[in-house]
Amino acid sequence: MTRRTAWQRAWPFLAAAAGGLALAWVLIIVFVFPPGAAPGDATVPNVIGLSFDVASQRLQQAGFKPQRGELRFAEAVPRMSVIQMTPDQGTTQPVGSTVVLDLSNGPRMGTVPNVVGLPPAQADSALAAAGFSTAPDTVTQASDQPVGTVIATRPGGGSAAPVPSAVTLVLSAGPATITVPDLSGRTIVEARILLEQLGLALGDVTILNGGGGQDQATVVQQNPAAGTLAPPGARVTVSVSGGTAP
Repeated sequence: MTRRTAWQRAWPFLAAAAGGLALAWVLIIVFVFPPGAAPGDATVPNVIGLSFDVASQRLQQAGFKPQRGELRFAEAVPRMSVIQMTPDQGTTQPVGSTVVLDLSNGPRMGTVPNVVGLPPAQADSALAAAGFSTAPDTVTQASDQPVGTVIATRPGGGSAAPVPSAVTLVLSAGPATITVPDLSGRTIVEARILLEQLGLALGDVTILNGGGGQDQATVVQQNPAAGTLAPPGARVTVSVSGGTAP
């Protein structure tokens, strides 16, 4: 048999083998590597908001290597949850490549300053300097401290709290019952200031001695009497010697 004759007889078998090999490659490309994705590429899954452990598992299942990145303060994201990923979710990357996960370190914390004993304006300034704000609604309660003085905060001074966050002021409403002070010898202005500091109010003013020539009338009588217990806001009427009532 000549060489040419042998080649002619083998040709059909060779052609069939080549066709089978080509068909196998077509099937691999169609079913293993879908259209639009090159062999060895995959889509990065979205793991934003997940804990680092859960995010790592999902990335590994998708064929990627998770790597811990930066810790950054994030007020609304739980600590050790993913806040950013590089490369970004939804992108196509080579299987086996690294995905860096930046994590939340939780909110930044600060120490609430002690503002007890201060008037509200000074307390506001001290809180602002520490990175806090003052809650718009204050709380009042009975206290032996001057009316309007800060007697507590929520959260309390010295405690840790997220920065920024609001601190509620608890203000003194004065004692539940107030001892009426002795106003004798005080001018009307002095009497009004003292009563308001204690949580009382100046009531009607009666001028004695025909309203004669004193420029500053002084208290000679009062009702309720000095030493009497009165509720907060009670009015104290006074009589003054001479002068003119404001």
